[in-house]
Amino acid sequence: MSSESAVATPPTSFAQKINGRYNGIIRMADAWHLAEAVAVYDEWYIVDPENQDNLRSVGGSDAGCYLEELLEEILREEKGVWSTLVYVQEMSNPQIIKIFHPRRAGCGCGGQGGIVPWRVLTRIKPEPVPQWHKESCEIDTSESGVGGLKWLKKLFIS
Repeated sequence: MSSESAVATPPTSFAQKINGRYNGIIRMADAWHLAEAVAVYDEWYIVDPENQDNLRSVGGSDAGCYLEELLEEILREEKGVWSTLVYVQEMSNPQIIKIFHPRRAGCGCGGQGGIVPWRVLTRIKPEPVPQWHKESCEIDTSESGVGGLKWLKKLFIS
């Protein structure tokens, strides 16, 4: 085996990196430091995964302020110094930051699919992520659906 084939090529595109490895920022103090670090870089894209057509390009200062606004929203919901809702690949060189909302981060545990970020800040030009359109926390309550509640309907209708 050659040495070239033994070394994996690091992911470079948005599509490769968005599903890559991330570090969770546990202490909110570290999240505030990340917002300061974001301001240093010239250009960021702000992605709304629920409306991927609503893409914005902003300067570093605006991106840092926007991240601070998102952190303030998280604090209004969580009220503490700890969080598990902000993820970045590398604090020293942030390229993609995934931010999850406290009230929208629960469906993955229920077996209903992956959890879609609330917002994504990225220095890499974003591409559409098809999985974001497919994920949902809705449960099929039809009688034929997997989550069918025929027995429950009988209980209340009878």
